[in-house]
Amino acid sequence: MPEAESAAILPPLPPPVAARTQQKTVKDKIVTKNYSRARTGAVRGAGSASNRRKSNAALGSLLGIKGTLPVRTGIPSYPVWPPEAPSSRVSLDRFIKSRTNLSLYDAGQKLKRSFEDAGYLEYSYYAAPGGFVLVTRIEKISAKGDPLPGTERYKLPSQRSSGSLTSFVRGLFLDAPPGFYRYIAVVVSDKPYQTSRRKLTSAEAGRRLTSGSNNLSATYKKVAFTSDHNVDALIYEFTKNSRTGKVRMIAPGRLTPKIHLAKTKLNKTIASNFRR
Repeated sequence: MPEAESAAILPPLPPPVAARTQQKTVKDKIVTKNYSRARTGAVRGAGSASNRRKSNAALGSLLGIKGTLPVRTGIPSYPVWPPEAPSSRVSLDRFIKSRTNLSLYDAGQKLKRSFEDAGYLEYSYYAAPGGFVLVTRIEKISAKGDPLPGTERYKLPSQRSSGSLTSFVRGLFLDAPPGFYRYIAVVVSDKPYQTSRRKLTSAEAGRRLTSGSNNLSATYKKVAFTSDHNVDALIYEFTKNSRTGKVRMIAPGRLTPKIHLAKTKLNKTIASNFRR
């Protein structure tokens, strides 16, 4: 009897090598299949915002990611990642002299104040891999890149009774006078990325102002803003043809990034706010 009891508590023998290999192969196939599904939703951003959030969460859980920024940030994800290729792209890191004791949330606030000091009073935040994106309202500019003075900078030439997003976009572009326009997206991230080959349309650029969050969530207060975070300005130039009325993006841009930063005064306002 004692021998029988001892035999009963012994662990089962491991399966043969062939069986273990087969089990591992099946498991690898399942993981690969799940990763493919999660990556499709997370990276391509297909489907609704809810589906994208679920896909991001599934991808992070599957890979066991415990990075500096949680997959769920509490704000909408940037609609297209990687972002569309801009007319020009420039690093803003040279204007950021100090990052001591700053969180990503602090960096977002300082960038917001920098844009406000430069005359941009409307903006939206989006989550992005390793950080966030700050976008502003499209502005009308001169051929040399200067924002038009006063209310002309953001004036909608044909005001409509409806306050819908469709009316906003139509008023900004379909009824806008011929000329040049500028849209800026600032990407803050510690993850390397390449812009996509997709072209940003003027209508989509207009929608992004109203589809984002008014502020960063508390999650960003828990993440340090370090030298690993690159701060890039993606600058998109548009022009409206006076004869056909069509709006198209200009790529590569007419003006250099240095000119855009000088004309917007962002080179000065960012440097000033990140000294404080």
